[in-house]
Amino acid sequence: MTSTALELLKKSDPLTAPSPAVIKLMHALNRPDSDADELVKLVEKDVVLTAKLLAVCNSAQCGSSQQIASVKQAIFFLGFKEIYRLTLAISFGGPLAQPLLGYAIEARQLWHHSLVTALATQAILSRANPMGFDPSVAYTAGLIHDIGKLVLNQVLDPDTEARIRECVEVNHLSRVEAERRVLETDHCEIGSLLLERWKLPEVLVDSTARHHEPPLEPQPQLSAVVHLANCLAHEVGYSAGWLAYAARTNEGVIKALGLQNEDVQQLLLDTHDALQQVEELAAVKE
Repeated sequence: MTSTALELLKKSDPLTAPSPAVIKLMHALNRPDSDADELVKLVEKDVVLTAKLLAVCNSAQCGSSQQIASVKQAIFFLGFKEIYRLTLAISFGGPLAQPLLGYAIEARQLWHHSLVTALATQAILSRANPMGFDPSVAYTAGLIHDIGKLVLNQVLDPDTEARIRECVEVNHLSRVEAERRVLETDHCEIGSLLLERWKLPEVLVDSTARHHEPPLEPQPQLSAVVHLANCLAHEVGYSAGWLAYAARTNEGVIKALGLQNEDVQQLLLDTHDALQQVEELAAVKE
């Protein structure tokens, strides 16, 4: 952790944290002993979230033929996985859909990229999950992996962005390496500090901090799944910003996760097949 990252986080306009109910829900999902009743009660404690969730569940978008009047009914008709994804979309869709001029990211572009990354984690874990990662936790990690860009964007004036661009184009650095050279920090570190401030689970803090350079020894962490999912999102055309091409795949991640090169080609197809879900979830914003 660098003092620069802390200083930039202090100087930036504070982002609205997820509601306490959503944060508790994330922690509960990270516990093996959590059950459905506990999760329902956590969501129901947030009246505003419950109202928004039921409004979405009763919309044409969800296509339910039944009138859904409670969170328990919503889970019964749509399944917990879908309700959790809608809850995250309501909580994070607004901020992640904003344009980020410092990154040349247009409105909704980062939101779409984040959703594709989240769905790509599911494709990866359905093919290989040697470490037993929880799919819902992996989905969350994929969705918020670039949240540090919302903070860093606030200090990216034209001159700073030009210097970062030069580092990539002239010195052939990755985007993250260029951020570090110019700013002495990067969006990964700042994002992890933000999640730490919000008291999100440590696994989400770590996966955000390391998603560009995931440790593979002694065994891969969740950040390795997010790293590959992020690269898959870029490959299927859901990038964000003009320097998105500067993201680089760590080839060791594929082997560490128990995948073969031919699996990656199938993962690209699986991720592409999930794009319809992206459009449906992208329509859900606060």
